[in-house]
Amino acid sequence: MASVWEARQHDPERTVAVKVLNEDITSRPKEVDAFYSEAKTAGSLVHPNIVSVFEVGYQSGCYYYVMELAAGYDTGKWLARKGRLAEADVLTVAESVGVALEFASKTLGVIHCDIKPANIMVDGDGMVRITDMGLARFRRTADNEYITGTPAYMSPEQASGATALDERSDIYSLGATIYHLLTGKELFSGTDDEVMECQRTKPAPDIRAANPDVSEACARLVARFLAKSPADRPQTWAEALAMIRAALANPDGRSVSGQKGQGRVAPALSAASSTAPASFWLYTALAAALAFAIAFAIARFW
Repeated sequence: MASVWEARQHDPERTVAVKVLNEDITSRPKEVDAFYSEAKTAGSLVHPNIVSVFEVGYQSGCYYYVMELAAGYDTGKWLARKGRLAEADVLTVAESVGVALEFASKTLGVIHCDIKPANIMVDGDGMVRITDMGLARFRRTADNEYITGTPAYMSPEQASGATALDERSDIYSLGATIYHLLTGKELFSGTDDEVMECQRTKPAPDIRAANPDVSEACARLVARFLAKSPADRPQTWAEALAMIRAALANPDGRSVSGQKGQGRVAPALSAASSTAPASFWLYTALAAALAFAIAFAIARFW
């Protein structure tokens, strides 16, 4: 649908990301108009868990928008490195995503329509942030004639081309994302058309069949998020977040994630960015200490 480029903005001076719409989208005026209005409105969403949109425009035959360059990596790359992620990390990510989308829904009536691992970033501080808000849709809008999103994470109603989508569609997509991060597998396999048909008609697989280590509370959460009927899912982000936080709770009932939406995955960041064994770092530290001792001895001698 689009390509993303790193660029340097001159006023103000900063490094940004520029997303350029593909030609197959730019040739459809109605969709371009929707992109303009939605990207401009999404630019007003200022939240610590949302990558900001700075500008939207047209130049040299290209429709584009400029957004904050989020340093770090997306959870899809993290998953590719690790095979599957720890439950506490996945639920902390999910909580931050839910907080951000609850804010977008309450503030502007925006739903994302493309929640997936590739659109969830973890920055250098372990902060979770969602991207692609510029391509989101409004739950109050019901005249879209095309299907947006990624088949592997689409809700049944989204895969059916429904126009009156609401936050329950994003809740399903988050459930599909949680399933993928915890198991290393997407919900369904096949061509895009086959996967969309499965999303519409086939019950979601039991997550504990793919990963028996998933807790009972988390398994219940995923099953509820992935209900085929929107009426059977959490009805609001507040309800969804309550389930996420309950699954995150320690045996004594305290939340693992701390402040709402500010849960960090810093330990996971270290694990994802390095696969070196502990012995490697021990030997590195010893070598550094030895080098320092030799240098100190030479300095004293001279």
